[in-house]
Amino acid sequence: MINNNWTTLNAPMSELGEGPMWSIQDQVLYWLDIVSKRLFCYNPNSGKVETRDLPYSPSAIIPRVQGGLLLITKKGMVTMEFDQPHLNSVPLPLVDFKQEVFNDAKCDCAGRLWVGTRDIHVKNPMGRLFKMETDFSMQIVRGDLIVSNGLAWSPSGNTFYHVDSRPGRIDSYDFDPIKGSLSNPRIFRDYPSEGAKSIPDGCTTDVEGGLWVAEVGDWHIRRYSPEGKLDREIKMPFKKPSSVMFGGPNLDQLFVSSMRFGLSEQELLEQPLAGSMLQLDVGVKGLPEFAFAG
Repeated sequence: MINNNWTTLNAPMSELGEGPMWSIQDQVLYWLDIVSKRLFCYNPNSGKVETRDLPYSPSAIIPRVQGGLLLITKKGMVTMEFDQPHLNSVPLPLVDFKQEVFNDAKCDCAGRLWVGTRDIHVKNPMGRLFKMETDFSMQIVRGDLIVSNGLAWSPSGNTFYHVDSRPGRIDSYDFDPIKGSLSNPRIFRDYPSEGAKSIPDGCTTDVEGGLWVAEVGDWHIRRYSPEGKLDREIKMPFKKPSSVMFGGPNLDQLFVSSMRFGLSEQELLEQPLAGSMLQLDVGVKGLPEFAFAG
């Protein structure tokens, strides 16, 4: 379906669509349905979407420099090929899956993986943010999170953005690309203090330094300036946009995932595109996402 603002990809509807990831290497878009345990792959050259069923509930999908994918699931990680059945587990001794599960993840310019967890009950500050080096060793970067979510870097790579969806805050940090370290934490956006009805979820940055955020519950994706000021908002045809990702050969298309999860029967009737993946031309190019170098 084509609208004045968007195209709907010809893909199965997702119960809880998440984690769109454009692979520079493969020139395809990957994304997930967390509830239905599915991985999708969209090739813009053919216009086709392939689907793979997964044995685990996924959280994020990351391309690898050496080829293949790193699949982050709620309670583990595996390396895999999209079209091969074999899954190879990654040891995770620091993660306490009795109190936390994996959520969103991205890689920095050195190919290190940054992955967050959320409290298993989505109530208490039991979530953490981890950094995984290219030798698969991990360290805890910060704790006291409820739902660690979207991650992004500025065009210079010197600023790191991190979402904690509950209570609803985006923090920014100074980032050292060589050491992979964070410093000078500050609040970028504090949704409750602004009286916002939405919950920040997935995010990404563009070449101008704008931070695009999918805001669940408020029908919008929004772009914020590097200073944290609202710069632009786009109304979606669904109440729960879940994440955003620039892709396409020129990185000039913004993909927006969405969810049906938690909507009433009446809301689903009123939102027939809930659960779809949309493609938008927003007039600005995005930044390439880095692959995991491990």
